[in-house]
Amino acid sequence: MNNTVDDACADAGTQYCVSDPGPGWLQCVVREGADAPCPDNYNWARYEMFPEDAVIDERDCEECACGPPEGSACTASIHLYEGPVCSSQSEQFGMLSPHDQCQNIGPPGHALAGKAITNLEYVPGTCAATGGAPKGEAKRDMTKAVTFCCLYPFYLIN
Repeated sequence: MNNTVDDACADAGTQYCVSDPGPGWLQCVVREGADAPCPDNYNWARYEMFPEDAVIDERDCEECACGPPEGSACTASIHLYEGPVCSSQSEQFGMLSPHDQCQNIGPPGHALAGKAITNLEYVPGTCAATGGAPKGEAKRDMTKAVTFCCLYPFYLIN
């Protein structure tokens, strides 16, 4: 809708005359950009607006990492046999890694006919997590801003 009254202006080439919008309405001009200057007589109110896609989103997270595992172990039961086909057990003991690397078994010179390892179990450890902190920011894209410069209202509504 065209609400200009160009014939009423002295110099229609550089000036526009606009109809009074009536009570409850502001008369505004639109400028592209956030820093756009307002005409001298349109400084009563200034509104900057941004379209929905006017966001520069640089948010992200730091890369996550896991430190070395701590507290993990393997356990087992060791069975030693004097007789053939594991028929006569002479000794039994437990082992825990990484601590029990070597064990003395039986008296020196004692015959060993068989051995068995049973009850193998892995005990998982834990690792200290690092990273993952948020970084960056989301901010307005000032290049897509639109500024509305408004004239003082002719009517004051209370």
